[in-house]
Amino acid sequence: MKKLFLTLVLAFTGIFAANAQLWMGGSVGAAFVKNYSTFTIAPEIGYSFKGTPLTVAAEVDYTFMKAKDIKAEHELILKPYLRCNLATIEKFGVFMDLTGDFGVVNNKGYAISLRPGVAWMATEHWTAAFRFAFLQYDHGMYHNVNGVYLDLKTVAPSFGLYYNF
Repeated sequence: MKKLFLTLVLAFTGIFAANAQLWMGGSVGAAFVKNYSTFTIAPEIGYSFKGTPLTVAAEVDYTFMKAKDIKAEHELILKPYLRCNLATIEKFGVFMDLTGDFGVVNNKGYAISLRPGVAWMATEHWTAAFRFAFLQYDHGMYHNVNGVYLDLKTVAPSFGLYYNF
């Protein structure tokens, strides 16, 4: 089964890369507070449709959390998303992501979010993306109560680096 999965991944990667529309990247993060620390790694892979402003992609977030006097926790979240590039001015672009967050390990809820961001195309192959704020419907994923949340994280945006094939 593992060999079949790997073969399929390599085949699709080859097909998408041949059209120069595939990109890979991700982000890492860490937070250290007085009695609490987390480490996150989030690889991403995406496919941009030529001639349209749309991209489909998926991110897998692995987070390790440790609080003082509490057993360490591991969390795995699958985040497929649809990106719409709203505007491009020279090397900068503004986009909106429609994201679904699905808990895989230690979190069985889900959330659906709208996440705006800004991309900087540094070179033909390298892009940096900054995501900030979101409007989210949470169903047991991040909060104890189901509902709609607005988060304006302009102080701590997420940052990702991507390689375009």
